[in-house]
Amino acid sequence: MQWSDVLKAALSLFLVLTGLGLAYLFVRMAGVFGRLGSSVTRVTDEVVPILNKAQTTMDGVNREIDRVDEIMVTAVNGAKGAERTIQTISSAATAPVRILSGVAAGVKEGLATFVARRAADAQQAASETNAPEREEAAAGAAAAASGDPEAGT
Repeated sequence: MQWSDVLKAALSLFLVLTGLGLAYLFVRMAGVFGRLGSSVTRVTDEVVPILNKAQTTMDGVNREIDRVDEIMVTAVNGAKGAERTIQTISSAATAPVRILSGVAAGVKEGLATFVARRAADAQQAASETNAPEREEAAAGAAAAASGDPEAGT
């Protein structure tokens, strides 16, 4: 027996043991992949209904959001209508008040002018009736100052 025969036998033994080891590894890996496949199937069977329920829930939420949006639009339109109504009522109520306020101010100024004019007319009339008496008194005072005794009577 030569060394080449020993090396060939050792190499053959190594290759046979490697083949047996790989076969054992592949059998074990097949079991792992089988369990992994069944786990994925179970997870898929559990997740798909959950996702379907989530989709149904999201559809319901979207419908409710659409309803709330419609309610909000209606509420905003109602608020705008109420605001316009209040503005109309306010302008309808304030217009007569403004008119009455203007009339009252005009009457007040008219009365004040009337009273002032009457007072001025009365004062002018009083000064016209007192004018001859004042002229006579002024003439008498001038005569007394000059020393004429008859001028005062």
